[in-house]
Amino acid sequence: MKNLFEHGKPRYGRFKVVPQCIDIHDFHYVSPFKRHITGLEKNLRFKSFQFISLNNSQYMVGLAVVDLGWVGHGFFYCHDLQTGKVLEHSFLQPFGKHTHVCNHQVGSSSFKKSSFLIEIKKTATGRLVKVRRGKHLLLDATIGIKDTEPLVLCSPTGASGWTYTHKQTALSVTGSLYFNQQAIDLKNQQFVAALDDTCGILRPETAWHWLSLSGMDRTGQRLGINLASGVNETFVSENSLWLNGKIFELPAVLFEQQAKNQWRIYSADGGIELSIQTHWRRHEAKNFGVVASQFNQWVSTISGTITCQDSRVDIDAQMGLLEQHYAKW
Repeated sequence: MKNLFEHGKPRYGRFKVVPQCIDIHDFHYVSPFKRHITGLEKNLRFKSFQFISLNNSQYMVGLAVVDLGWVGHGFFYCHDLQTGKVLEHSFLQPFGKHTHVCNHQVGSSSFKKSSFLIEIKKTATGRLVKVRRGKHLLLDATIGIKDTEPLVLCSPTGASGWTYTHKQTALSVTGSLYFNQQAIDLKNQQFVAALDDTCGILRPETAWHWLSLSGMDRTGQRLGINLASGVNETFVSENSLWLNGKIFELPAVLFEQQAKNQWRIYSADGGIELSIQTHWRRHEAKNFGVVASQFNQWVSTISGTITCQDSRVDIDAQMGLLEQHYAKW
């Protein structure tokens, strides 16, 4: 697919390939009252971000470049589940200063604030990721995507908006993580990675839950899970399972908090039954009236079962991420 848009409108559905081009200027934005929305107003309503996670059984790393129009945001964290140690950096830039998110298939994204820098280079075969703070390199990683089918979809959102997402899980990764005064070899320590590229004209007030898992099942297959509610629920769903790089669509799920550190995620047909124990949380709460965000992302341990195409996948204490997000933007 060359372009996500055709005759000024987004193509809707789940796709086999990533669009070569996503340019907001190709979208003809019209309000419910048939007013054409252009220029600065259109750009401010367009939201885009790239999130990447890397993990093994001990460490969880998360980083993102976010352009919300009104503000740019970049963050990086590394959590050691065994010791509880955390390294975290998070910065904002007004009106997306020094913030660039590339929504094309190939290109570069970056966020810079003072001495903190995130660089993500998208290539045909993967991602090249670097994170720096001053003279210190925090992450230098190469993520491979060629042997894993992508989740690519676009769905209608609100009265005249749309949401596009490209996600992949359980990806191979090489390079080094620099944490707690040591260089950690990502390949030797069996790290896997997950990608989330999302953009669109999102609801001005929205909320969602999200779960992402990258690991191995009991039989040694590469296992990936992506589950969400509150987003991409019109016409298509982003709920998916990956086994050794092959993707399978999953049904709708409910996220239910049962105790402070315990959640349940399940489907109506009983095919998905997951228990989530949460640990360290990345949290932000900002309320500026017109713009607000309540963000929770927990490093989590995930157990349970998923039945897909008459086959049962058992998940035994796998590391993942659980997210709860409310936004007004």
